[in-house]
Amino acid sequence: MSPVHRLTPLPVGPPRGRLVITHSVLGATQALLASSLSDLPHESLVWWLGRRIENDTVVLSVTQPEAQSTSQSVMVGEVEAGLTSRRARDYGLGIVAQVHTHPGTDTHHSDGDDGLIFMPFEGMFSLVVSEYGRGRLNSADEFSTHQYQDGRWVLLDQDFALTVVPVQISQ
Repeated sequence: MSPVHRLTPLPVGPPRGRLVITHSVLGATQALLASSLSDLPHESLVWWLGRRIENDTVVLSVTQPEAQSTSQSVMVGEVEAGLTSRRARDYGLGIVAQVHTHPGTDTHHSDGDDGLIFMPFEGMFSLVVSEYGRGRLNSADEFSTHQYQDGRWVLLDQDFALTVVPVQISQ
């Protein structure tokens, strides 16, 4: 599979703050992304819902909005984004990250990814998972993380890792 379409440079840099997610939300995310796998797989997308606490982003839930998808794209309309935002606010949450899939192994943002993310904000995260969601969010080779910094998307350094909180923390 060819690399994603990029005409503009994709800056690389360190994260600003941590991205903290529960183990259960991570598992639900993998299941939702994999649900688009079939004989004719399509890209898929979920939004992570949570809160920003200073520079850190804490993810507490996941939702899969209604989307239009093809083998090379996935898009959510403004009405659906508004409905999802309102439902999240009912719980005191907001859309804090987008996670979507790409068809091949290139998990960098395309130019389209940069421009089509609905209402990015400073510190927002965007994750791209390989192979239509067959890639795992616990394998650094199978996803990449981007963050909106200073009005542009930045590919985070290779050593960036999600902070995954287990269901039970042992002594």
